[in-house]
This record gives sequence, C-alpha cells and structure tokens, in this order.
Amino acid sequence: MLFEITVVLTVSYAALILLFVAAALSSRYSSNPAFRPKVSIIIAARDEQENIGACLDSLLRLTYPRELLEIIIVDDRSSDLTGDIVARYAQRQQHIRLIRSVPESGHLRGKTNAVTQGIDVSVGEILLFTDADCRVPAGWVESTVRYYTDGGVGTVAGFTSLRGTDWFSRMQALDWMVLFSAAAATARVGYPTTAVGTNLSVRRRAYDATGGYREIPFSVTEDYALFHAITAKGYRAKIPMDNTALVESTPCGTWKQLYSQKKRWFTGGRGMDVKSLLVFAIPYVFNLLLLVAPFILPGPYAWIVFGVKLVVDFLFCLPASLRLRRPELILVWPLYELYYFVYVLVYPPIVLIGSEVVWKERTFRE
Repeated sequence: MLFEITVVLTVSYAALILLFVAAALSSRYSSNPAFRPKVSIIIAARDEQENIGACLDSLLRLTYPRELLEIIIVDDRSSDLTGDIVARYAQRQQHIRLIRSVPESGHLRGKTNAVTQGIDVSVGEILLFTDADCRVPAGWVESTVRYYTDGGVGTVAGFTSLRGTDWFSRMQALDWMVLFSAAAATARVGYPTTAVGTNLSVRRRAYDATGGYREIPFSVTEDYALFHAITAKGYRAKIPMDNTALVESTPCGTWKQLYSQKKRWFTGGRGMDVKSLLVFAIPYVFNLLLLVAPFILPGPYAWIVFGVKLVVDFLFCLPASLRLRRPELILVWPLYELYYFVYVLVYPPIVLIGSEVVWKERTFRE
C-alpha cells in the first residue's frame, strides 16, 4: 500500500509541476495597446526613507501620459523622514500626492488601512499598486493596462524580480520567480490562486464590486485578499510573463527577515479556497513523503522519487528565469532546492500553531 501511495503522489506532483511549466510558458494574453485609461498608482510607505526616493525616481521616468496619471503615496505613520521626502517630490511634481494616514477604524489595520485611504482619494479607472522599496520600469503602466481588453478583466498582476548579486539574494529571487510562475500558471488555466502587491493592478469597478477593503475580511496579506475577492466576483485575472512590466524589489537582508516574510505570506493564505489548498497540499505531502521514502521504499525506488522531484523542480525554474532575463539565478538552484524543501515543510505547522505576525514593528493576528 505504501508503495502504491508513493507512486500516486510522485505522479501527481510531477504532473502538477509539468502542467505549471506548460501554463507558465503560455502566459501570453491578447492586449489592446491603444487603451489609455486614467491610472492611479497607490503606494503605502512606512519608515521607508532609505527606499522611497529611488522608488519615486523610477515613477518619474514612467512614459505614460502625465495627464492620465496620478501617484498617491500614503505615509503610513512613519517615524522617520519618509513623509518629508515624499513632500519634497510632491511640491515639484503636480501628479504626485502625499497622504498621511489617519488611525485605523473597524477591521482596517496596518497597510490595509493606508491603502484604503489612498484608494479613497484616487480617481483612476485602473488602480496600480507597488511597494516603497520597489522600482518600476519606464513602460510599466502601458505594459499593464493593455491587458484590460474587456470589462470582464478585473485584475492584472505582473512579475517581480529581486535585486542583489550575492547568493542569498539570488536564492530569494529564484524563489520569487517560481512562486510568480505558479501564480501565472494557475491564472492561465482559469483557477487563479494568488497575486503579490509589489506588481498588482485592479479595475476600479471590480474593486467597488467587492465593497472594497471595508467589506473584505482583514488579512496580513491584503493583496492576496483583494485578488481573491475580485476573482470571487467573477472577474478574470491575468498574470502575463511580460519582461516590460517586470518590477524590481529588495530582498530580505537576513534569515530573520526572510522567516518573518514567509510566515506573513503563509499566515495570509490560511483562508485559501479548496482549489488553492489543493495546489499547495500536493507539494507539501510529496515533500513530506521524501522524508520517509528511504525507510519505506527499496533503495532504487527511493532514488527514482528523488530524481523525479529534482528534474521537475529544475524545469519549473527555467521559464521565468530565462524569459525575464535572469539566467544567472539558475546557478543557485541547488541551494534554492534545499531551501524550498525546508520551508514547504516547516511553515504550515508554524502557521497552524500560531497566527501572530509582526510586520513593520506592528503585531497582527488573523
């Protein structure tokens, strides 16, 4: 019986990953380059004095028509000079606006509260979101809004790459490529599972249809919650693997920061629907099997199971790394594979035991 279960799990895992590879490679969508809606870019910033200047400089290089663009930075009660830096930019650039968030009300907490206040004062037909430690390409807005080909498209998300040339940064960057590829693949086959707020856009009509964040249950991953609320209303999601819309973000500098980031992501995903749960449950159970495979399988069969995992995992790293012009990330794949194996097994039990998350010096519970 154990042998048969092992075969089923191995085949299921390999089939799932190969489906992801094929779907990620086909993450190309029809587009309408002539679409030029009014766009609002909304960024919540808390204690980001080291990053916000570079972020704003990249936003100033955007080639989208200025008369159709507004940039709203919400100072989320920073204790540093974030607000002052943004204020200087806003004084020189009429399309940049600084909002200072007010205390939370109801279940609007933390970043969700700041983002909501930014949306409240915005006027764009399409809302774009990124983070204060990100830098966007000059054609980011055009490359995003062109995928809103009809009123049924409610959200378009893009890929995010992590800066850095050391092994720790590249390992995280490869992990992000894989995670975004999985998101792109599930969206491509019509079962969208997630998106990330470093490179996310939504149609205002779709946002309003959900009731906005005031009606969406609180989550420490507000981007994930919004994405699911919109797709639950029947709107389509697109996550194209498009190099012209690739945003750059900052990797975690320490293992402690990386642990906190992953814990927040896993905690935010606790309320995932059945189809999303299945997507993540198969890798978890299969990796759990690998821990006991040497003890329950004859030697040659255990090596076959390990070999299948290594081959399909490696294949899944290739599409985004190559198409988004980060081939050097493949060099850290052996290290990433070990890291991936550990965190897939470790985080679910941690999140089930306790859901407290510390983020930006604030503590949240789901």
